[in-house]
Amino acid sequence: MPELVQQLPDGPIDFIGDVHGELEALQRLLAHLGYRPDGSHAAGRHLVFLGDLVDRGPDSPAVALLVRELVANHHASCILGNHEMNAMLGKKRTYNRWLGHHEGMSGPLEHAPQQVATNNERVKILNFFRTLPVVLEHNALRVVHACWDDRAVEVLRQAGPDADVVSCLRVADDALRRAKLVGASDPCAKANLNPIRRLLCGPEIPAFEGASRQTVRTPWWETDHGDDRACIFGHYCRVFLAEGTAAEIERREHPFGSMKQRWTWASKRTICVDFGISRRWSERLAGQEPDLFQTRLVAFRWPEEVLVDDLGHEIQPEPADTGV
Repeated sequence: MPELVQQLPDGPIDFIGDVHGELEALQRLLAHLGYRPDGSHAAGRHLVFLGDLVDRGPDSPAVALLVRELVANHHASCILGNHEMNAMLGKKRTYNRWLGHHEGMSGPLEHAPQQVATNNERVKILNFFRTLPVVLEHNALRVVHACWDDRAVEVLRQAGPDADVVSCLRVADDALRRAKLVGASDPCAKANLNPIRRLLCGPEIPAFEGASRQTVRTPWWETDHGDDRACIFGHYCRVFLAEGTAAEIERREHPFGSMKQRWTWASKRTICVDFGISRRWSERLAGQEPDLFQTRLVAFRWPEEVLVDDLGHEIQPEPADTGV
């Protein structure tokens, strides 16, 4: 079993946000970044994937197996996302039919094609997920899928080198149930108090009346009390929201919904690198031309502090702006 808190390599790094099974976008992005097919780079750069490699997109098995190979060849590192955790927990959802089941909620995503893993591929992928750390760090950076929380990270440090992340998550859930902290009166307790769920999913608060969910995500980065290192994360799907009643509700639910610009730092020292590729399946089903996709797969280049998307655009992120 891996240590759940591991060190980032030294040198220049490209952090890639949530891929969600979008193999073609990932291949284009790697080419724009200058990576060879084997994952090596002429300038000695290293890839770090921020989790959520799988689900929703057309070829989750190929994405997971590609990243597995890059990690094995020491050209990349990867941390766990909540979607990898869901796969390891055996959760059957519409968005992860690539695992070979036919369950999930009805809706448009039912019609989005997903390449199904063979039995051999599924075993390789799930075993690969079990080798992944939850967070990475060095003296200048903190890296997590959803939310950096010092107390949660310290719990993981104390777990030791042989900790099993699935067992740790279940033990924490069971402890909360025994303490009667999880129930109808507090739907956020599991997400907020289980240290692994907090790191992989982020904190939540009760939703407002009329919201589409019982709980909504909250912008932890606005009150981040961690150290002075920059924090790089994904998870929060920074998309351009449409107009209309449904979009207004989603804007209120979304931690980035009130930001004037999408290409910004989340706060002075935190940046979210998830720019909505998890929704590309819906653009594809709607017949959108690829050159007009609003969703993007994005890398954050360090130490240059620039963003590069799968269409080849290089973008300098603006200072954080939370104004409406």
